[in-house]
Amino acid sequence: MNIREQLYQEIVETKNEYNALLESIPEKAYVLPSSNPAWTIGEILYHMIIAPRFMIKDIKMILGQNWLFRLIPVIIPKKLFDWLNKHLTRYGARNVSREFLLIEYKKAHEAALKALSNIDDKDFEKSFDYPDWDPLLSGKVTPERLFHYIKLHFDTHSQELISIAKNLSD
Repeated sequence: MNIREQLYQEIVETKNEYNALLESIPEKAYVLPSSNPAWTIGEILYHMIIAPRFMIKDIKMILGQNWLFRLIPVIIPKKLFDWLNKHLTRYGARNVSREFLLIEYKKAHEAALKALSNIDDKDFEKSFDYPDWDPLLSGKVTPERLFHYIKLHFDTHSQELISIAKNLSD
């Protein structure tokens, strides 16, 4: 199995894991606080969609090597990035429901698969220096690492939500 097939399989498995996690959390729990003081459970579920959603733009950034992209960390310091991340997630999740999350993840999933199918094999060697906004995705980032980030980002947030779902069912 080549890297593209491995990444495809990982992205599909992550979508299935997201759907299973969503099914395990009652919709009425979406308004409950999470261990992250910035977000509720529903807001975290929405935030988890961001990694696959922005895959096409991130791949373009890596492949384009545009000088404008190199200005992003200068223009947007970590503190501003964190503020935007918090508030844009809250805004995006303002009418959160299970149906909404399923639709949004499906669109994000399709975008990630489209990005994966459109990348040339030779482009897997390219990299881009990501700012230190997210410890899971900073430093030299290749397309392979970026696609793995979908699962890594999901796994990071899902651990907390799995515990919450378990407590809700007890």
